[in-house]
Amino acid sequence: MKFPTQKFSNSPKQQRGMSLIASLIFLGVLTTLGYSSITTAFMQERMSGAWQDRKQANQAAEMALRDAEAYLATSVNGLTGFNRACDNGLCYNGAQGYAADTPEGMAAKVWETSGIFSDADKTIHYGEMTGAVSINGVLEQPRYLIEGFRKQHAGHGESIYYRITVRAVGARPGTAVTLQEIYRV
Repeated sequence: MKFPTQKFSNSPKQQRGMSLIASLIFLGVLTTLGYSSITTAFMQERMSGAWQDRKQANQAAEMALRDAEAYLATSVNGLTGFNRACDNGLCYNGAQGYAADTPEGMAAKVWETSGIFSDADKTIHYGEMTGAVSINGVLEQPRYLIEGFRKQHAGHGESIYYRITVRAVGARPGTAVTLQEIYRV
């Protein structure tokens, strides 16, 4: 006995188109996820590199602070050589420095002066005065300037303090760190 063949409306020829559309949608979702993962990985790598570069610039600035302290401890005598023009990286702005509430003290802060750290006559290169070995891995050696000022103590005379301002650059030109400290010999 023979059974009659029945034709179904959902034949394999008609379903092939639907599986193609489903496959394309699935492929689009996978592509989007893959692109998102790659973008995230690249961003994390750039952030890690920037963090490391900033850390390197910060370490260079710390080394320059120590270099300035060594220079002050061995070669500077009081405020000799300090002047308002900041010749040779040694600045003087009156008895109380930039902290004074006087017309001299209200002047623009020397470390905020435009281009001060690119002027070789106004700043000191790391190792220039102490002979310290160059720092590897930075775009340029750190530079610093030293501001001297006097502080009057009631009934105890005066003390001389030095404000050291350092600017260091990492391996990339956009990574710059500025550190400052007050030092007393």
